[in-house]
Parts: sequence; structure tokens; C-alpha cells
Amino acid sequence: MPAIVPYRLKLTGDLADDHQFEGYDGYMALAGFAWTLSLVANYADSGKIRQRGEFDGRHAVRAKAPEEGSVIADFFVKLTNNPADVFGSVAEGAASGSFLDALVRRVINKNLGQTADDEALARLLANRARTGDVEALVAITEAPIRQAHSVIGSGAEEMLISGGININPIATFDESTKEYVKQNVEDNHEITKAFSVSAFNANSGYGSVFDQDHGHVIPFSMKRDKLRQFRQVFSWGLDQYSNRTGGKISATFTRILAMDGRPKRYVIHRAERATT
Repeated sequence: MPAIVPYRLKLTGDLADDHQFEGYDGYMALAGFAWTLSLVANYADSGKIRQRGEFDGRHAVRAKAPEEGSVIADFFVKLTNNPADVFGSVAEGAASGSFLDALVRRVINKNLGQTADDEALARLLANRARTGDVEALVAITEAPIRQAHSVIGSGAEEMLISGGININPIATFDESTKEYVKQNVEDNHEITKAFSVSAFNANSGYGSVFDQDHGHVIPFSMKRDKLRQFRQVFSWGLDQYSNRTGGKISATFTRILAMDGRPKRYVIHRAERATT
């Protein structure tokens, strides 16, 4: 069934308390959030990841004129398909609004270095055919989420984001999250480790590996030439992970770090099946 899913941004502090924001940075921030919604909505409604040219997600997101209180900007997303019709049995029983909301929460919070698990996504994320898609979605929303922080320090101190069918809180953008998304420290020292491949998109080269030293999964990316070279290695690793057969890959990578030294992403340079 078609669904209309609402989202709300509320700016507070500084000029926003007088129902104003700095024009350029304020509208750039709203555009960044709208673009994030467009990318996620397109995937939720079609099962396809798009970020360039014309695609349905661009037209599915609508906005109302900002209003006072401090400054409130309302958006809504028009979905036309049931998740089960797009993703099959892994999305059976998931309402389209709840499914979109879970995806929006995940991509925003993952870009803020926070965890965001949701039952609506659990079966999708366990599906080998789709497991790398969400990591790819997180990666392509990094830039618009950074842009959505433009207004922080330029007329507002906080942006409160809420949404979904029940208009629940999703995240708060402030100076600390702005610093996190802005700061990408390139550590060009090559490291080699053995990993389990927990997610991999064979088209984009995005995915995630479980790093035992950190105790959680960490996203990775690779350039097109590396993807051509090592696609089969990562596909094999994902099969091993999905079938719980224990096989790992050995990857050589550099790192993109957050300002506090935490790894945000690994950049893959070489990979092979790990020897036991």
C-alpha cells in the first residue's frame, strides 16, 4: 500500500530561537537532509541504489515551507511499493513506513559513528544478496549528512531530527556530530589483517568487515580497479560468513579515522583468502 512518511527538523539555539537561520548555510543544510532522504527512499521503494541523474527518490521527497518554533522544517516521503514486493520474503510483514524509517535511522546513525539496529532491517541485513547494500547506502549519504550540518554554528546550535510513522526522535546534530562528520584523518600506513566479511556490495565495492581488535564491524571501500581485482575474494569471504564456514580474507588497507582516532572506514589495497 502507498504510504506518506513524515520527517521533521527543528533548529534551536542562536538565531533559530528568533525563528531565523543564516540563509545560505541554513538552506544548504535543509537540502543536505532532503538529499539524504531521497537516496534512502529510492532504495526503500525500488531496491536500487542511485545517486546521480534522474531517479524516483528525487521526486518522492517533498518539503513544506519552514515555520516558526524555533525553526521547523517538515518533509514527507511518498512511497508506492510494499517492501515485500521489492525485497521478497526477507521484508515480509514490514510496513513501508517502518522500513524506510529503519533505513533512515541506520544511515544517519552509522554516519555519526553510532549503532542503530532495528528489527525491520534484521532479516534484510542477514540476506547475502542484500547485505552490502546498506553499507553502500551509508557511504553515499556521508556527503549529504555532512552538508546537513551546515547550519550548526551558522544560526543554530542543534538540529533535532524526528520522523517515521510515529514521529519518534532519530538523531541530534550539534557541534560534536559536526566535528565527527567533517573530520576525516587519512592514515596512509598500510596494515594487513585477517577479517570475516560481514557485508559486501559487488557493484560498488562497499561493505564491512568484522575487526576482532575493535570488537565490531567497520565499513570498507575500494577503488574500481581494486574491485575488479578482488571482487571474487570478498564474494568468497561473504559466502564463508553467510554459511558460517569460518573462512576469512587477509586484507591490506589504509584507514580513514575520526578526530578521536576511531576508524571510520578501511580503504582496501590488496586482498586474498587467509591461510589457516
